[in-house]
Amino acid sequence: MVDREWTDWKFTREDLKRTPSVVACGWTVEREELDRAKACGLIHSASRKLQLPQITSASACVYLHRFFMRHSLKEYHHYNIAATCLFVACKAEESLRKLESFIPVIVYYASKGNRKAPPGTAEFEKWRTVILRTEVVILQALCFDMVVEHPHVALIDLCDRLGLTRHLSQMAWNFVADCMRLPLCLVHSPRSISCASVSLATRVSPPELRGGLVDDSWLDRIGADRAAVADVAQWLLEFYAREAQSRMTRGVADGAAETAQTPISSPGSAASPMPHIQPSPSSELK
Repeated sequence: MVDREWTDWKFTREDLKRTPSVVACGWTVEREELDRAKACGLIHSASRKLQLPQITSASACVYLHRFFMRHSLKEYHHYNIAATCLFVACKAEESLRKLESFIPVIVYYASKGNRKAPPGTAEFEKWRTVILRTEVVILQALCFDMVVEHPHVALIDLCDRLGLTRHLSQMAWNFVADCMRLPLCLVHSPRSISCASVSLATRVSPPELRGGLVDDSWLDRIGADRAAVADVAQWLLEFYAREAQSRMTRGVADGAAETAQTPISSPGSAASPMPHIQPSPSSELK
């Protein structure tokens, strides 16, 4: 069966080379991917602090990736979009949070803990205005299509069908979380992403913790698209390598003083420096 919600927003790898950020604003594909990942890192961090279900943060990441297929990173700062997408996802997934508790968490993680925004302050009002104004733009860009099919659901089914060990299940869950940081959801189906996450989990786990999955022959048993699964896995591994290289490059250029960067001074400034986001933001479905 074809997932309607996914195919309505299906793109190709070539489409990612022709986004508004790349074509009109001079971003490289790699830079856009890193900026999207940083934005999703903010979503994951804020979601954990706000104790949101992971499905809510996953929906926010999907909204963000879809949004930047129609708007550029130069036009809209990725942290603005991350904050607003999470706020929209809280409504769509019925896990509401008031702005009074939402905004201080966003500001804390966006500034790496260097800024506070309690209600009543200028910083709070600035972000409140940005989120409420940007919400309309996001809803229009998404055509008010808020329903998302997630690989998390497919992974739960896959864990049951394959009888995965707790270790493999958690490893695969971590890989799915990292996949949400990339625009994989625009190119590949939720099922292919979940299968690739299990495949990666078996690769990095010692034989005694694989629960009998010694190779990827199980992909054929469940009728998975091997080419798609391989592309998802390779895409994620290549991103890990680029992200590590980017951290090393910034460390050398800045004298390994990335933590001393100036925090965001304006949530509308696309030139503001960004903090480093760690991979594998694992959490459990609630």
